[in-house]
Amino acid sequence: MEFKNNYPCVFIHGLMGYGEQDFMDVVFPNFGLFNHTFFKHLKERGIETYNPSLGPMNSAWDRACILWAYLFGGRVDYGIVHSEKYGHARYGKEYPGVLKDLGQTEAHKKMNLIGHSFGGPTVKTVAWLFAFGSEEERADTPAEELSPLFAGGHGNLLHTVTTLSGVNNGTALASFFGNKGMSVANYAYMALATFVGDTYFTKFIDYATSQWGNMPFAENVHVAHIRNPLKYLDASRAFDRNKTFDSINHEMQIEVIQEVINPSLQYPKNVYFFAHRADGTKPGRNGNPVPSKSDMILPCWLVGQLTGRAMLKRLEKYGVLTDPNWRRNDGLVNLVGQSAPLNATYEEADYDTDFKPGIWYNMPPERGDHALWVGWLVPAKRLNAIYDRMIDLYRTLPDAED
Repeated sequence: MEFKNNYPCVFIHGLMGYGEQDFMDVVFPNFGLFNHTFFKHLKERGIETYNPSLGPMNSAWDRACILWAYLFGGRVDYGIVHSEKYGHARYGKEYPGVLKDLGQTEAHKKMNLIGHSFGGPTVKTVAWLFAFGSEEERADTPAEELSPLFAGGHGNLLHTVTTLSGVNNGTALASFFGNKGMSVANYAYMALATFVGDTYFTKFIDYATSQWGNMPFAENVHVAHIRNPLKYLDASRAFDRNKTFDSINHEMQIEVIQEVINPSLQYPKNVYFFAHRADGTKPGRNGNPVPSKSDMILPCWLVGQLTGRAMLKRLEKYGVLTDPNWRRNDGLVNLVGQSAPLNATYEEADYDTDFKPGIWYNMPPERGDHALWVGWLVPAKRLNAIYDRMIDLYRTLPDAED
């Protein structure tokens, strides 16, 4: 196998995930979990890796803005239009920058983005903003204030974009609970974030909702101060007010992704796109797929009973009732939900495919559940082999022409 490059890999966590800035990641790594040697293994193979903390419950847009500051340094800018439209502060915290020379040196000419779970919608949004920016932000932001992210023209910094059980087309689980169920989850999360957000617990894991006004930046916490969530209900209301965009729980519903999010995204033609999927189901007595105990950890197996059965009548227009692959799932996300965006150009593929940029590729499903990609109860040898094969493929792909 001939490698044509060896670009850095940036791993993006999912819902309720965390990253390298959180002490939790030292104790119980988000990528690796029981396998504390995951990133060490990649480093020993000469692969440069990054694992940013983007907030357990931040939206795809907000995560993309944080990632830009994390990579290049500076203060997080959520955009003047976006922040006014969705009701939170425009600016976030400062970052020193870990890849300031991205696009300027041969070793850092490009990067590989790899997103797990809600990291999938995140990397889709990153690819869109990097390449095309935001027309709204450009129109209403003074030129001297405009973040380079919203200017666009940075698609050439991406070599590959990968989703791992990504919520690319939505999950029936989120649609089953609907707006009311997702709102309950939003309020519960904000109550927790507010309660501990001004205590030393934020050093362990940063809930990262400062832009909503319910907690300070984690680095500014110097005393233990427990806040009463009832005094910050306005922040919780603002966090949940948006039922289609800028709210992570609502952004996972099938109807929201199909009607609002996916149609708003574009994908650069000079980037390779991969949808890696997991399937832990087997044929049931009536022929429909059911979760397999031998292929799923208990939490995924239990939740998977609902994920594969929540075939709601209102989702019929999206093929949920007619395509049996919607019943196949990894416990949390249906197989079709994990696949390439349905409105994008995509192909079914395997590792022998002649890959072309600008096309999404559905890779063969791995046997396993949603936690497979982060190594929960997965032998280190298997986890390492999955990523070795994946990243080695990316290293063989030639740079796409701009």
